[in-house]
Amino acid sequence: MTTVFHKTLRPILILSKCVGLIDISYSVKSTGLLVQNINSTFHVMLEIARMIVLLLCTYIYFHQFDSEIHLLQIINIIKLWIIIIAARLSTLWIIKFINGIIEFDRKIESFSTNLLIPQRSWGKKQWDMIFILLFVYFIGFKSLYFYFLSIKIENIISLLIYYLLFTLPFFIDYVVTISSCFFLQSLYVRFQTLNDFWKCLPADLVDVSHQWTHIEIVDLMENTRLLHSELCELLKTFNQGYGPLLLGFFTSSFINLLLINNGLLSVSHSSINVWEQIIPLIIHVQMVTFLMLIIVFVSFINEKRMEVISYLRLYRISNLQLDIKMFMNQISACNSDQISAFGFFDINLNLVTIILVLLISGVITLIQMKDHPMMLKLNNDTKSFLEKL
Repeated sequence: MTTVFHKTLRPILILSKCVGLIDISYSVKSTGLLVQNINSTFHVMLEIARMIVLLLCTYIYFHQFDSEIHLLQIINIIKLWIIIIAARLSTLWIIKFINGIIEFDRKIESFSTNLLIPQRSWGKKQWDMIFILLFVYFIGFKSLYFYFLSIKIENIISLLIYYLLFTLPFFIDYVVTISSCFFLQSLYVRFQTLNDFWKCLPADLVDVSHQWTHIEIVDLMENTRLLHSELCELLKTFNQGYGPLLLGFFTSSFINLLLINNGLLSVSHSSINVWEQIIPLIIHVQMVTFLMLIIVFVSFINEKRMEVISYLRLYRISNLQLDIKMFMNQISACNSDQISAFGFFDINLNLVTIILVLLISGVITLIQMKDHPMMLKLNNDTKSFLEKL
């Protein structure tokens, strides 16, 4: 499992480093762990160069119409930098989480081999296929977006600005979604592996001649309890690392769904081209899909985390050791630990309902305020911005 995780982790790290979510100086060492190379001048220069490029692109994008500044420009810039800053402030927690997964795999490797537990992680080929399909979709959709909205690409800088950073669909959305889903899926399969350990135990926890002794049963149950506790701590570490990033991602995506739709649709209605009516719809479907992917992966983790207690409840209380009874209390206590957006809201299936209610309320409010001077100014500002691209 460690080898698969290492191989699949490489493209995630490359993508995260390219957009500035992780310090370039972190790399996988011979120990298999991510370590920061603080003595490397080359890595320091790369880090400085990347930040200069991002700042330069931001400056050019912000001043592309000389002194005229549009609201969409401000929203797009804020979205990018909120996610980058949130990720960089949480870099140590993200690295701690990745190293924790690697060390956890080393601990369960011997158990998985002895008990013949199947490999449940998605292989490198599956993840490579996901990366390729998303990349092809991104390139194809961006090409359609530029062609039908007549966005001009004059040089490499404008290509970087418009193709990756500041136009819908945002490249950083892809990086945040694929990295979040990768780490969440890693947690999910490891909780599933612990559940597989319980399935290997004999019925009613009774000794089985030449297969299971009482000491082996107690030893496996105790080790599983400790591993479960460690995995719950890793979940909290993920919360600390990705919580601020997900807060920025969910908040900015909601704002885009609510406000940018207003401007894009208004431009689309002025054209008879069907693609200019379909493109805004595809953009918003993509945003919703990305949000739903993260929410669904989190719900899978919550389900697998609590599944082990259903196995414990099948056994007679008299057959459970004192430590295992404590395990039931431990799992019940862990149920209060939810993956959240930096504590502002829990990420679970209930969030879908909340987002839908807020979106419907927001859209109704915008419709009711369509003749308000502020909304008219917003529409005119948005149309003016898109027409000048």
